[in-house]
Amino acid sequence: MSRPRPWVLAATTLALFLIWSNSFTAISYLLGTDGGAARLDWVGLTVARFVTAALPCAAYLLAFRRRESLALLRSHWRRLAVCGLFAVPGYNLALYYGQQHGVAAPIASLTTTLLPLFVMLLAAAFLDERLSRRRVAGFGVAAIGMAVVSLAKRDGTHLDYPVLIAITALAPLSWSIYSVMSKPMTGRVDPIVWTYLATTAGTVMTLPLLPGSSWRQWSRLDAPGWGALLYLALPCTVLGFALWTWLLRHLPASTVGFTVFLNPPLTTASKFLLAAFLPATFAFTILPREWLGGAVTLVGLAIALYAPARPHRSR
Repeated sequence: MSRPRPWVLAATTLALFLIWSNSFTAISYLLGTDGGAARLDWVGLTVARFVTAALPCAAYLLAFRRRESLALLRSHWRRLAVCGLFAVPGYNLALYYGQQHGVAAPIASLTTTLLPLFVMLLAAAFLDERLSRRRVAGFGVAAIGMAVVSLAKRDGTHLDYPVLIAITALAPLSWSIYSVMSKPMTGRVDPIVWTYLATTAGTVMTLPLLPGSSWRQWSRLDAPGWGALLYLALPCTVLGFALWTWLLRHLPASTVGFTVFLNPPLTTASKFLLAAFLPATFAFTILPREWLGGAVTLVGLAIALYAPARPHRSR
């Protein structure tokens, strides 16, 4: 299996995070945390996004990859079930709960920067990828940064803000488990088939939540709400999940994990511009201590990611 050129990998990574960075703003819009009316709650949004995304995934598998999909289901159903559990309900219920109860979109995107550190630890434990002291130090600094963010405010919600940050941080932990569990399969099977099977499996696990308020909320969505939901379901899920698994196929899991550091600056810039041009729809508020904690977190990531140049030895 030939490895793509570096510029192809870099361009794919940038495109992926340009898509994903705006997902946090779409989530905030649907949950009504920017001051507008809530169109969905954290449970309804999870169900609506993935039922919408799973339909084209399942249709593709049935129409074009049926034999391969059935073979994977028979031989790897346990791994697919675990991957689906953590990629769909595990990641999304935690993230949406945090955002609905007071974690702003830029801060939610910042918590995803814990993902490369979780992946790094899990990859070292289960994929035999090297864990250096520098990366351990980076993890420690990033954890301090997230602690500063979590202590930035007390906003009167029924849960303390540090608890909300901890719940939101379960999202990158879930995604890191999905990534490490998927990595061994990416060199053996088509990444798209694996991704769509895992996404469909995870969606099936959310269906017991559908008969309640989720269905009523979903059926009452207006046109802007459908636009935000389709953005989450199609570019962010159907395309974005497949691109992530494709990157896992060609790069070490820990390396792919570190690409998530693109999320906070892209999300913050996007939210700032939307709030500037559409102040009636979008709000942009980050406390000074949250800026400080975010900067410390990114410094920790830089420590873990930095590779000093080796001196050239003359013969």
